[in-house]
Amino acid sequence: MTRLIFNIYLATFAVILAVPAIHAGVVPGIIVPLHEVKLGTPVEGLVKEVLVAEGDTVEVGQPLVHLVDDLEKLDVERSEKVLEKAKFDHEAAQKLLKENISTREEALRKSIEHDLAKIQKDAAEVRLKQKTLLAPLQGVVVSRSKEPGESVQLHETLLQIVHIRQVEAQFYLEPAQALNVKVGDTRTLRAPLLPASNEISAKVVFIDPRLDAESGLFRIKLLIPNEDLRLKAGMRVEADFAQP
Repeated sequence: MTRLIFNIYLATFAVILAVPAIHAGVVPGIIVPLHEVKLGTPVEGLVKEVLVAEGDTVEVGQPLVHLVDDLEKLDVERSEKVLEKAKFDHEAAQKLLKENISTREEALRKSIEHDLAKIQKDAAEVRLKQKTLLAPLQGVVVSRSKEPGESVQLHETLLQIVHIRQVEAQFYLEPAQALNVKVGDTRTLRAPLLPASNEISAKVVFIDPRLDAESGLFRIKLLIPNEDLRLKAGMRVEADFAQP
């Protein structure tokens, strides 16, 4: 999570915690993405093509960015030809060995050359694949920092993706309220920005075992299905933690 987004979450908490609760058991919380990743490449290069824009939904394994890869493609072609010749020499040496025309040492040398050629081809294919950035998770592109023609440094961030088909609601509870909560509990949440009748069912998935020394509160997280994407990161929610 970027420092900017984290600061926005903190500012939002400061505002909602200052708002009087409906009654003692109602606690304000905030929606956070289930996963958020910054994507970079394991190699340097020039951006050839960016295939997504901010706001696009992407799936796991989907190509997102192509870097210039002309040399890597040529290297793959070269390694394929080298492997093809090494394979021919290896098979010929094995045939001559069986006919007692060639020595075992010569056959072994050709076998090793064949294995090395195959390794070189595999390495060339890996280098080529590294020139394409793939989506590691399903989500929404929220940041795009590079355009075609721009250079990319090693591990530099190109895109940021958040997964919000499932989200988490994060709350901070008084110790007495935390005693009424356990992992696996189902709670009903309300989002003021959604219709009043639109209640949200959420499951408790995490209770921080540490009491925050500064606030004296326990942090908990509830998991919420969000297939319709109605819940947005940073949205305020409320839940009653007065009773189990």
